[in-house]
Amino acid sequence: MAYPWHYDESIQVGTDYQDENEVRAYDQRMQRLRNVGREVEEIQRALALSSEATVWEIGTGTGECALALAPRLQQVYATDVSPVMLQYASRKAAHRGIRNISFENGGFLSGFQPDGPVDGVVTQLALHHLPDFWKTQALDAIATRLRPGGRLFLRDVVFPSGIDNYDDFFSKIVDGVRSKAGNDFADKTIQHIRKEFSTLDWILEGMMARSGLKIIQKDYQGFLSVYVCEK
Repeated sequence: MAYPWHYDESIQVGTDYQDENEVRAYDQRMQRLRNVGREVEEIQRALALSSEATVWEIGTGTGECALALAPRLQQVYATDVSPVMLQYASRKAAHRGIRNISFENGGFLSGFQPDGPVDGVVTQLALHHLPDFWKTQALDAIATRLRPGGRLFLRDVVFPSGIDNYDDFFSKIVDGVRSKAGNDFADKTIQHIRKEFSTLDWILEGMMARSGLKIIQKDYQGFLSVYVCEK
């Protein structure tokens, strides 16, 4: 049953990924900035995935991670709240002849979720779309659908605690993004800091613990953090 106070994940914060032109531009930008092969190697090692594993990716976007994982696994469920993203990703899967991905509309809290337990959950640059209370609900939902011993791979913008001057910290981040990826991406980084819902690390780590997810790896990667958690 849906209650009137439930968070609506389909209303996106930040860039509008219901616009196909924006989705195409995002995909091209990520192709330049990401090393998907290395990313997938990292995910497979972190989650200890076998060829019989089933993985749920939340926030698949244009599908590059799911498409690279699928040949290594039995099944991938790839979900996103943007139907346009899903259509774009599905066309790429068909073009590449990849058939063991199920592209479904859904987020952390609503829409499609796997019926049975999965071996791993992957979510990258998506959890920050939720305010903190709803992050707790999302982590509970992930823990519920992981098999015992299953793992979560989370990569996202998580603000480190213990920073004396966050204006200086964010200025250096934005300058670094500008020099590496250009003004447009720097502007999107500023928008993220100002408008989106990234969380301080100690708060997020408390949420994980309360959801029954044990942190077994934590790694800062510039503006991004990677957490590997085990149920």
